[in-house]
Amino acid sequence: MKRIILIVALICITINCSAFMVKRKKDPGYLYARKYGAKANIELHVIDDDGKPVPDANVEVFMGMNLRNKGRWVTGTTNTNGVFLVKGKTTGDEIEYYIKKDGYYRTFKKFTFAEMGKESNVVNGKWQPYGERETIVLREKRNPINIPTELLWNFKYTNQINLWIGYDIEKNDFVEPTGTGKVADFEVYFDWNGDWLPNYKGMSVKIRFTEPYGGYYTSKSNNLSELRHPYYANPDLICLTSAYFFEKKLDNEAFEQNKFDTNKCWIVRSRCKISPEGKLLESNYSVLYNIVFTCTKEGTVGFCLTKTFNPTPNDTNLEPEKVPTHSF
Repeated sequence: MKRIILIVALICITINCSAFMVKRKKDPGYLYARKYGAKANIELHVIDDDGKPVPDANVEVFMGMNLRNKGRWVTGTTNTNGVFLVKGKTTGDEIEYYIKKDGYYRTFKKFTFAEMGKESNVVNGKWQPYGERETIVLREKRNPINIPTELLWNFKYTNQINLWIGYDIEKNDFVEPTGTGKVADFEVYFDWNGDWLPNYKGMSVKIRFTEPYGGYYTSKSNNLSELRHPYYANPDLICLTSAYFFEKKLDNEAFEQNKFDTNKCWIVRSRCKISPEGKLLESNYSVLYNIVFTCTKEGTVGFCLTKTFNPTPNDTNLEPEKVPTHSF
């Protein structure tokens, strides 16, 4: 009886494996396209923040062919309707758009027909849908001003653990004597027992705004554009005063994490001056995104972010004259 069950089980496994193999071979056109390429027809629609077409925008599109040096570039400009047609051969997994125009912030986007683990349709040597429509927002330069900005990866380290430390957004550093900062726009608390690998179990970080009227709100980040955040702060939306991030090692050796959402940014109000009657007289506005925390084997903790800070009190403009340079 056991032998019969074993034979039946082996037959089932064989059938399932065969079915899987047949499924992968159902579309030989797809497998051929992934190896040698297939024709693509992509219709790019370039619009501004208000949804209006942007004509005469410069477009550069890279059509990947597995090895990058075997790919090709398609270049040109959008027509009066903000449309640019892309035609070319590609293996489907590496298509990049670079779009720019004087008076606008450059925009970058990656697109793929062949997503990891998914099989796409290829008909008569053409990626489907043939005539794929892509809408890309090109953000206009409205009122850029000379305000300080700083990009991610400028880590500041400290050995001040398990206590609240002030952080100066303008200086992008902890306040004295821990760092060079002068004003605590918010406070940070690193909770870590100092254990390093292989005994590391995790750490947590708390952030709080303690002054009256101080705080932040979250806004969607446009990660495709050079200008990722809103043009102006909206003081009426500021209502949050704390945040909590953590990394915890589980029994299965995996890590549970609550990280900063890279698809969002914080619009911050700080340095608030209050009248004797308790009314807000003046404050400063800034935007933070890509907040990252870390710890080191030397027993220190680190903190970095990308920020734009407006030093002029009560000025809600967050559009810098010089935007942080991103990887694209």
